[in-house]
Amino acid sequence: MIKKITLQNHVLEGACPVCGDDMILHKYVHYFSLFGKALFPLKIIEEFYKCEVCKSSYNTDIKDLIKLDDEKKQLRFEEAGKLYAKALIAAMTYMAVIDGHLDEKEQQSLHAIIGKYSNIADELIEIMDSVKNQSNKDDFVYKLIKKVHQELSIDSVLALLSEAVKMLMADGKIDKNELKLLDKFILEANLPKEFYYLLISKVKKI
Repeated sequence: MIKKITLQNHVLEGACPVCGDDMILHKYVHYFSLFGKALFPLKIIEEFYKCEVCKSSYNTDIKDLIKLDDEKKQLRFEEAGKLYAKALIAAMTYMAVIDGHLDEKEQQSLHAIIGKYSNIADELIEIMDSVKNQSNKDDFVYKLIKKVHQELSIDSVLALLSEAVKMLMADGKIDKNELKLLDKFILEANLPKEFYYLLISKVKKI
């Protein structure tokens, strides 16, 4: 069993690059479990800092990033935000077309996301069209998701995939091919297999 633990006494004050609020240390821990009950921890899977206000999350390297001068720090965080947006659009588009077509609701969802990132809208539209036409050529989508894990956090990957799942559930169902792709995303992002089941449990609550 995997549990997310919040360490309230480990805080980076005013460090969130998105909203400027505090960021708190979290960790995903693999527990030995019996009959669905976590008994004792086996290992820490990963630690990351997360803003409880806007939900942005970064790996523990953020402690070094916030020490940079303002110009360099802003540039690094802007690039991180762009990376997340690109991976999100790529993943959502790929999951949407896995059944062979992109319906009107799915297109509306994609354009709604693009609208939130107006400064790079042209790049996102190009990514969306590329994935629609060429699918996951040269593992383009997988590489973006893996990069999100490396440069942002494990929680950013889960947030990204949760957004993609919400779009898929717009028609009230999710098919086997989409579930298989979700599993593949987890593996390609170098996350433990158990995270697939965490996402599936979220699907059931939507």
